[in-house]
Amino acid sequence: PEPERRQESLSQLVREAAMLQEAGQPEVRFETDLSTEAMVADVDATMISQALTNLIKNAGEAIETRQEKLGREFTPTIRIYCGEEDGAAVIRIADNGIGLPEDRSRLFEPYVTTRDKGTGLGLPIVKKIIEEHGGTLSLEDAPEFEPGAHRGAMAVVTLDLRREAQGEPLEQQAV
Repeated sequence: PEPERRQESLSQLVREAAMLQEAGQPEVRFETDLSTEAMVADVDATMISQALTNLIKNAGEAIETRQEKLGREFTPTIRIYCGEEDGAAVIRIADNGIGLPEDRSRLFEPYVTTRDKGTGLGLPIVKKIIEEHGGTLSLEDAPEFEPGAHRGAMAVVTLDLRREAQGEPLEQQAV
């Protein structure tokens, strides 16, 4: 379906998705650094929330996979950042889970999965939602959570913010 866009606070949508997943993953430590600004954008709140929830859930599953394969000798952690950079909203969801495979670009292809029970539809759907909102989604190696520590994965979502919400009428925007 086409996105039904309304002016929404992206920082609030990220906060709600994080709280929901934190409740469902009590064994994982959540560290959030969320903008206190509303960061208003024209988005379909349901679709963006679904995308964020999926990315945070993926982070939890990557941690679970690492625990199954390598034991539990680390503090399972998901770090979520939401802030404004260069006039855009940037959302980073990083984990210290199993990390990205060598052929990470294939993760956006339908039916490609690294999980035993995965369908391979999650990331392609998330990418489509973000792109339908004029944004981008990339997968990167997460920064080290501690010096010398294993590096998990990080999803980076970038979405344009509404200029008029910052006091500049839409007509005056450079195209």
